[in-house]
Amino acid sequence: MNTPRDDGLASSVRWRRAIESGQVALLYEQFPSAALATVILGLLLAVGLRERVSPAFLGIWLVIVIGWTVWRYGLLLRYRRSASVADSSSVWQRPFLAGVAVNGILWGVAGVGFFSPQSVPHQMLLAFVLAGMGAGAVTTLSPLKIASPLFLIPALVPFTIRMFLQEEQPHALMGTMLALFVVSLWVISRRLHATVERSLRLRFENLDLIDDLRRARERQDEVHAALAAQVEQKRQVQRALEESHGVLEERVAQRTVELEQIGDRLEMEKELFRITLASIGDGVITTDRQGHITFLNPIAEQVTGWHSHEVSGRPLAEAFQVAHEAADPNERERAVTALPPVVESRSTGQLLLTDRSGFRRHVHYTAAPILDRQAAKVGTVLTFRDISEERRIAQQLTHQATHDALTGLVNRREFERRLERVLQHAAPHDPHALLFMDLDRFKVVNDTCGHVAGDELLRQIAALMRNRIRARDTFGRLGGDEFGVLLEHCRVDEATRIANTLRELAQDFRFGWQDKSFGVGVSIGLVKIAGGWENAASVLRAADNACYLAKDRGRNRVHVYEPDDRLEAQRQGDMQWLPRLQQALAEGRLRLYRQPIVPVRAADQGLELGEVLVRLVDEQGDIVLPGAFLAAAERYGQIGAIDRWVVGETITALKGGGAAQGAGTRLSVNLSGQSLGDPDALDFISEHIKDSGIAASSLCFEITETAAISNLTNALPFMTRLRELGCRFSLDDFGNGLSSFGYLKTLPVDYLKIDGRFVKEIANDRVDETMVEAIHRLGKVMGLKTVAEWVENAETLQKVSAMNIDYAQGFHMGSPRPM
Repeated sequence: MNTPRDDGLASSVRWRRAIESGQVALLYEQFPSAALATVILGLLLAVGLRERVSPAFLGIWLVIVIGWTVWRYGLLLRYRRSASVADSSSVWQRPFLAGVAVNGILWGVAGVGFFSPQSVPHQMLLAFVLAGMGAGAVTTLSPLKIASPLFLIPALVPFTIRMFLQEEQPHALMGTMLALFVVSLWVISRRLHATVERSLRLRFENLDLIDDLRRARERQDEVHAALAAQVEQKRQVQRALEESHGVLEERVAQRTVELEQIGDRLEMEKELFRITLASIGDGVITTDRQGHITFLNPIAEQVTGWHSHEVSGRPLAEAFQVAHEAADPNERERAVTALPPVVESRSTGQLLLTDRSGFRRHVHYTAAPILDRQAAKVGTVLTFRDISEERRIAQQLTHQATHDALTGLVNRREFERRLERVLQHAAPHDPHALLFMDLDRFKVVNDTCGHVAGDELLRQIAALMRNRIRARDTFGRLGGDEFGVLLEHCRVDEATRIANTLRELAQDFRFGWQDKSFGVGVSIGLVKIAGGWENAASVLRAADNACYLAKDRGRNRVHVYEPDDRLEAQRQGDMQWLPRLQQALAEGRLRLYRQPIVPVRAADQGLELGEVLVRLVDEQGDIVLPGAFLAAAERYGQIGAIDRWVVGETITALKGGGAAQGAGTRLSVNLSGQSLGDPDALDFISEHIKDSGIAASSLCFEITETAAISNLTNALPFMTRLRELGCRFSLDDFGNGLSSFGYLKTLPVDYLKIDGRFVKEIANDRVDETMVEAIHRLGKVMGLKTVAEWVENAETLQKVSAMNIDYAQGFHMGSPRPM
């Protein structure tokens, strides 16, 4: 006889078998939809990846997937025809799980084998399909706890690992998301399995309860049959029935409470989902399977201008009016949506959104379908964010990085980048040209009216010339008052014509500022680009040199660069002197020499005169004469430093005294035109004279008539101030300029040095003799002492003495000696 314990154990075993049989039945019942989804997704994946994956590999994989699905479908048919399903659930469970595992491996092979590192869209397609397969597997395989992991692990884990191996932040992020997705699916699978198992258990328990009721009713009938004889037995049976009924009611109440708790949890999860959507920073819109709006979160309401309750149930296009950015403006007015009502697959991009008020803004969107447990599309979820300000800032930064803020032209960096691009394709049969332009007299405007006026001049010149530049050419500001024009596919003759057009345009332009009007011009260097250039810097350097030569030849002209240009070679030589001069100044390798200026008449013997000359000691210790480096020093702004060094050393020599520098000594120091117009140089000389304590009359400054006349405005105050201290001035090389006689009466000089080119041939050339005599007489009329330069022999000295010239200087009188 069986005990209640034995009955309980038997019932437990029977329930477990019944539950396992029910779980297996659910697996086979849901398999047809899963098989169909597998075949369809496999075909769609093959179509989507046919350009990225080997056709042979793709075909083999697809054939295996379809073949394995057919085999599993045959298993389903055999299961349905089996008469002993309930008694042999484990027999049907094992091949089904084997099919699930193999199917997971096949999709895992697809995740790794079909992976395309260079194509993010194909990676996203593969991830989306695998994720969809995983989500579908969770819903269809949840009846058995082990079934879902058997598919998820081989199907999704290899692809997730493959994403991590890309070693790039976006892939690492995507791999992390997939890993979390797999874990989430596993958790959901366990919950679904628990729910299914609980439902089956409840169903079979209810069946047992029904059996109990049936047996109780049979027992009741037996009791009723025996009631006539045994009333007491009837009461006992009645009590048993009442007890059984109480137990049943208790169980029903317990099941009701459990169902209410499940409903509460579902409602809480739904509310949590809504709160999450309301809290994120992106706009979210969801639609049903017909494309009608079901939900807008607050950000979506803010961006579109529509409230969720206003557009609920209405087509997506009414609230989300978007068009592609390149769409025709007229098409945009019709608010044609660029998205279908229900998307078939995940998509992302940028669109132009028109909100409720008609305001347009750029948005970045992501759209994906919403799938039910059977992987059927039941709607769309759309997320988007406003990127208008990001685009505006990006465009502004891009423009600022490549354009000059003052003129709006491309800046030097962008100009050089375009020049490098042109150099890569330059060829003799298709030449290009580069114009390097430097404004003439810009410094006059800048110094006279200030930097604001100078900036306005640059803006006006840039606007004026921009209209004469071809649309395909590049016009840029290279710095200061320098501009460049890159003429693409342009021969030299055409480039010369364009350069002269720009030059004439600048020449005819008058710049007005307040009550002043200025004429400007432009010097242009032109370089042909037909291959053979090392880089953009070498082309710009050649164009700069050509521009300099245009200025050097009189300004307001065009100079075409030639590789063997003599003037260019000379300038290159001067440029090589620049670092040597700077190093010589820094290392103290300048030396002072003195050449005597000898009185011709005995009456002038009381004062010993001499001219201070400068020499340079080169790197090998050899003496370099000034003719080799002074021109370069003047051209590249080093002459001022040399002038100051010579003045300072001369004052030191005078202060220290010596055999040749006593109280009756006067030394002549040459000053350049740059120092003559430099207020700082004037302050330097004045302060050194005062600090040294020497007699200012022992210093005489020689200036050339060319420097004095070309810088007359600054020269007069300079000379006046030093003369007030007691210094003397000598006008050097007089007679060389065309305006010498007209300006002589303006300059406060004490000595007139007659240009040696006239002096050296006076013994043989009557014209030179007449010129020297005329200059001497003019000096005497003005009360000046005259000095004849380049007296190289006795015959010349005799002529000079006969003319009563005061002093003579030259190698016949004495060669330069170190001081």
